[in-house]
Amino acid sequence: MYTRQHSEETELVSLETLARMFDNTAVAAMGVDPSGRIVLWNHGATGLFGYNAQQVTNHRCFDLVAGKDARGNMLCHAGCSIMMMFRHGQPPNDYLLRSHDAEGGELLLNVSTVLADTDSFPVCLHLFHDIRWMHAAPCTDERRPAETPQSSISLTAREREILQLMVEGLDSHEMQQLLHISYATVRNHIQNILDKLAVHTRVAAVVVAIRENLVDDPPRTDRKERPAAPDTLQRLP
Repeated sequence: MYTRQHSEETELVSLETLARMFDNTAVAAMGVDPSGRIVLWNHGATGLFGYNAQQVTNHRCFDLVAGKDARGNMLCHAGCSIMMMFRHGQPPNDYLLRSHDAEGGELLLNVSTVLADTDSFPVCLHLFHDIRWMHAAPCTDERRPAETPQSSISLTAREREILQLMVEGLDSHEMQQLLHISYATVRNHIQNILDKLAVHTRVAAVVVAIRENLVDDPPRTDRKERPAAPDTLQRLP
């Protein structure tokens, strides 16, 4: 069970007020209750995914988003780590996932989460940032050189390896297990990477990595492997 962390004197907003607040932003926002049911869906989410609020409300978030990481591993499911942290009142770090819109188009998203108490029940807000633009060709000039110039940013082989895994959406614990090094070593490498790229967040590091051709593009998930949408959504006009 989720335990409220606020003081009894804290004035809680209504779910309707929270929904109005996020309808005033272009960021795609989805709010779910502790059982994983969608209770908030703003205009930004409609524009990104192609479903309106009436179509998705009360559907399970993991059925709709059906997110995977860059390696094709399922991220969205009934017992996902995000909902487990939500139920314990712990805010998760940002993460990357691949999903699909209503037309089957692939989405590459950076996801931030915000834990919010309302006067009805706690809500886990997922804020989706579309980062497909990072994979768009930076130049269409026919005079562009045949070979991409080598970046002047100097990274060690291990730092490049970890940066590649960051682009592919792995977190520090997954890197630790994959590379057979300590968690502290992974964190030290990541901090060194952020310092060398002159950025403060992993998302910003991923942007620089792709822009400067420091890593390979993450593998694309085969669209044919997309999990089927819920029956009720398949029948929606």
